[in-house]
Amino acid sequence: MSDRLREEQVKKELEKINAIENMVNKPFYNTQKEQSLKINIRVDNSVAHGMFKPDPKLEGGWITSEQTFRAMKKDIFALDPNMLDLHEAYQCQSCKTEVDKQFWEFCPYCGASFIY
Repeated sequence: MSDRLREEQVKKELEKINAIENMVNKPFYNTQKEQSLKINIRVDNSVAHGMFKPDPKLEGGWITSEQTFRAMKKDIFALDPNMLDLHEAYQCQSCKTEVDKQFWEFCPYCGASFIY
């Protein structure tokens, strides 16, 4: 899915959320309130490309290879769970691994660019 289509989907979902009101006709969700999300990911090249492992040095943290860290879209942990249904299957033309393009800038396994 292209970034433009993703942006349009996000805008539509936000409009739906803003339209929801509670029993006394007040907005049910405060979409203007900023939400902070912090994910600790540390680079450790002993981890296989395309994989994440729990960080043994930081509870709740994760470790991954430098290539995987560079390949991942930086907003993947902030996606609406409903957006995860928009699976965008892609078979890497280089290593033939199946990946979900909505999470990656390029193939996390071999480093090849996606061919559109």
